[in-house]
Amino acid sequence: MEFVLAFAAFLAVAVLSIDGADIVTPLRIGAWNVQHFGRVKMSKPEVVSIMVQVLRRYDVVAVLEVQDITERTPKLLLSALNEGLTDTYNLSLSERVGRKRYKEQYAIYYKPSRATLVSAHQYSDPVDAFEYDPYVAVFEDSNQLRFGTVSIHTRPGDAAHEIDALVEVYEDVRVQLQGASDVIIMGDFNAGCDYVTSSEWANVRLRQDPRFNWLISDHVDTTVKGTSCPYDRIVVSGSNLTSVVYSGSAKAYYFEEELGLKDQELIEDVSDHYPVEVRLRGAVSREVLAKVTANIAFDVSFEATQEALANIMDYRSGEICIDTPDYVLRRWRVQNISDAKDSVTVFAFNNRLLVPSEAVSVLFYKLEEGALTDTTLYGADPTRSMYTISLSCIQASCSLSVTAPTLVN
Repeated sequence: MEFVLAFAAFLAVAVLSIDGADIVTPLRIGAWNVQHFGRVKMSKPEVVSIMVQVLRRYDVVAVLEVQDITERTPKLLLSALNEGLTDTYNLSLSERVGRKRYKEQYAIYYKPSRATLVSAHQYSDPVDAFEYDPYVAVFEDSNQLRFGTVSIHTRPGDAAHEIDALVEVYEDVRVQLQGASDVIIMGDFNAGCDYVTSSEWANVRLRQDPRFNWLISDHVDTTVKGTSCPYDRIVVSGSNLTSVVYSGSAKAYYFEEELGLKDQELIEDVSDHYPVEVRLRGAVSREVLAKVTANIAFDVSFEATQEALANIMDYRSGEICIDTPDYVLRRWRVQNISDAKDSVTVFAFNNRLLVPSEAVSVLFYKLEEGALTDTTLYGADPTRSMYTISLSCIQASCSLSVTAPTLVN
């Protein structure tokens, strides 16, 4: 038998049309060090145009390294952001912070239609751990989830010490959240290359404490110029917040590639950093949830002979069974991954002419590697899932899949 193995992962979401029902789109949150953002940069229309295009990606975004003693620059950017929009942004602006004459601010741009600002304050930094004291803002999203955001730009020479001290900021935010632990810490950590060495990470509590999930890995380049350093990070904590993070959505946004920019001088004028971002699942009304099927399936494809297709032995009674000259479908459900593996084994053994052993090996490999157990997609209790096994053949092209329902809306 000739066959071709092809591994595929896909998300299938079917939503019936329901009058008056809402599915809220995911909330995209970002942080961006825009490098010396002051009156000079704001006076360059081409640069501002690119900044606006980038920032409009986000529902909530922290802009770092704002430098203008008059504080007019972040307000001018707000006006540029809102120009021509009906769904406009608001601005929450930190104090001007810094130990010496040089000061910076954090500017949080957010859409009130997408996230409600509950409170904002400058971290008091009682032990003077930070060069630029973090800025704390508490939001509530469409899921009625209240979460804190901590914006940070560390001093490069003290990066390891300041990242470690962010645990204290986290505890301060928990007080604001009345004990809840749902917090996003984001910004320019200077967390890599020469600023934080591999030997220093062992003493950084924010890195070692299992309460904190680092969504941007050490291998992500967040710098625009010739270096390749993972300076900018997003760290999340709290079970409620973690459960609504889209798996794999945290990344650096390479704006010059996405916007098709070729002028390197202009690109570097915009910033020497890329934004980092993550998406949070939006709310879905009960009416829609009652009519929604959301699954992730892993399937393996192969070619079958007519003889094998004509002699399929069913797995068990009660399954979906369709046979036409051009289409074959077998589908059944099981309660857990162990039963899924057992049923695939039995079905493949009974249909040895149809299902190649390599196809079964691929499916088992993905299942054993945890392909259908990601808690951000399937919840913390994988035993409650119902798994669907399907064989689908269109003429001689077949696929065997294992599917599980997800929390993704």
